[in-house]
Amino acid sequence: MSVIEMTTFTVAPENTQAMLDARPGMVAAFRADRRGFLSARLVRVDETTWLDFVEWTDDTAWDESKTKGANLPAIAAFFGTIGGLVGAERGVRYDDAEDGPRRVRTVAYGPGPSQVGELYLPEGEGPFPVVTVFHGGFWTALWDRRQTTGVADDLVARGYAVWNVEYRRLGEPGGGWPGTFLDVAAAVDALDGMDPALDTGRVVLLGHSAGGHLAAWAAHRGVLPPDAPGAGPKITPVGVVTLAGALDLEAAAAAGTGAVLTDPGAEPPQGAPEPARPDLWPALAETVGDGVVPLLLGGHHPERYRWTSPLELADAGVPVLAVHGGSDEVVPAEWSRRYAEKSGEARYLEVDGGGHFDVLQPGNPAWPAVVEWIGVRTGRAGAR
Repeated sequence: MSVIEMTTFTVAPENTQAMLDARPGMVAAFRADRRGFLSARLVRVDETTWLDFVEWTDDTAWDESKTKGANLPAIAAFFGTIGGLVGAERGVRYDDAEDGPRRVRTVAYGPGPSQVGELYLPEGEGPFPVVTVFHGGFWTALWDRRQTTGVADDLVARGYAVWNVEYRRLGEPGGGWPGTFLDVAAAVDALDGMDPALDTGRVVLLGHSAGGHLAAWAAHRGVLPPDAPGAGPKITPVGVVTLAGALDLEAAAAAGTGAVLTDPGAEPPQGAPEPARPDLWPALAETVGDGVVPLLLGGHHPERYRWTSPLELADAGVPVLAVHGGSDEVVPAEWSRRYAEKSGEARYLEVDGGGHFDVLQPGNPAWPAVVEWIGVRTGRAGAR
């Protein structure tokens, strides 16, 4: 699948030729400047109305393009010929097979709008080792997988396939208990048979913040009791990387993690992304109470902490690299240190002075060690 942007606009008859003349330059500028741009097709509806079908690899590429707007002269020249916008819609294309394989494509692993991910394939024939990526955001639908696009791009350039996952979150239907956990499990298991270019025997899970918790939990599904959500995995990862991961859910609950969401006007942490769904904030602010963990787990149930807190599953035998900023103001580094001390398979790596979002940037001081660790786990140590 891929994302289709369908924009209807008007052009005055006297500006029609100027619009058509500016079109090739606009398309060339899109190809050079817009990540994920695939094609543009222009349809004339009547004398003054035009319909533009623009195809993108994924939602993130489309959103990034909208943010850039008319940032280049060739794009501005085309936009300058348009009289007015009639409407804009987004759709998902399901017939990619006729065009052959895509290097990035949106894949659904369930029927819900959030039960999707982007599969990135590097150049070459494969089979490729896979890094499955989970974004953070207090387990809420306020934020989405746009946060982890930079990580995906870096890893793809190093020869890894990347599965950048979305999942149902608090604030949307099915989010929380047990939907969030069922989605994470289903997303990982969906790698089985997704594409022959994937080496599902060399899968690493990686997550940031709440996504770090989910990645660690998913890596430990093999020790869950049969009645726990996510038990019985199809895919066994060879390792997991947590970046500022919330690895101790009981401590997170006691600390009221996420209670800051009760105040939409609070100063965000340095480097925090803008919310993807700010319209959800008022409703979440009313329900978050003393923190998001009880919402995530559907209340205070001891067995659910045992089933979902990585600290409780730390002896599962899965190699873990726990990376944390020493000055993290959102998720205390102590939670990662505590996890690493309990697990005989974990390594703790602290970024001196690093904040919560610093560790998510491929340019951070710990990233070379992260890439090297993934390389060792997947047999690609030293590869670029």
